[in-house]
Amino acid sequence: MKRELMSVVGVVVFACLVFVLGFADTSNANLPRVIGNFEDSNDGWEVDAEAGPGTTIQSFKGSATLGSYSLKVFAPSGWQKSIILDMSGEPNLLADLGKTTQIKIDISMKAKEWDNGTGWVKPIECIVVQDSMNGWQQFDPVGGAPLWDGSSDQRFTVDFDVPPQTPPDLTQARLLIVTSYGDVNKPGNFYFDNIRLTGSKKPAETKKAAEPNKPAEPNKPAKFQ
Repeated sequence: MKRELMSVVGVVVFACLVFVLGFADTSNANLPRVIGNFEDSNDGWEVDAEAGPGTTIQSFKGSATLGSYSLKVFAPSGWQKSIILDMSGEPNLLADLGKTTQIKIDISMKAKEWDNGTGWVKPIECIVVQDSMNGWQQFDPVGGAPLWDGSSDQRFTVDFDVPPQTPPDLTQARLLIVTSYGDVNKPGNFYFDNIRLTGSKKPAETKKAAEPNKPAEPNKPAKFQ
């Protein structure tokens, strides 16, 4: 009888442990995770196969927000599928993407390289996540795409809210960055750096308002004797 009871208890404990560990695995990730640092390499980023003719990329020493190098990108005018990172075949990276709730990208622009004239420049138009679960998903920057007037050097950190991608079922995924500008007299380069996946932050706990001081009770009359 005791042996049977111990067996039942053992099964229950094991099941609870599996549940807790499984929950921890799906609720945590190696986030934040940098997927574009570009220190002496392109970190796997490439010119997209459908990018416009003349699109080029190279690791560049300077205009960095993390380390010493950034990714120097030249793209032709208009809405362009510029650069892409294929994460397929990297299960840990796919798992992190699956748990990501925001993607952040730093972009630097140099005024001396551009002559905007009366044209317009968006340092980044949008990103696209293509994966084996959801297909094509286009995300616009939080608050809208930034506009750069070209009058001075400027650095942007652009945030994109993305829904979790249902880990661990992802088997393929690609992240695409879209650039856009038009009617400029002379186009220059985009400098990308510190591209990172981040998770949600726990909201700060709100402190309970202090209870108002209770008014002192009036002196009770002496007991009648």
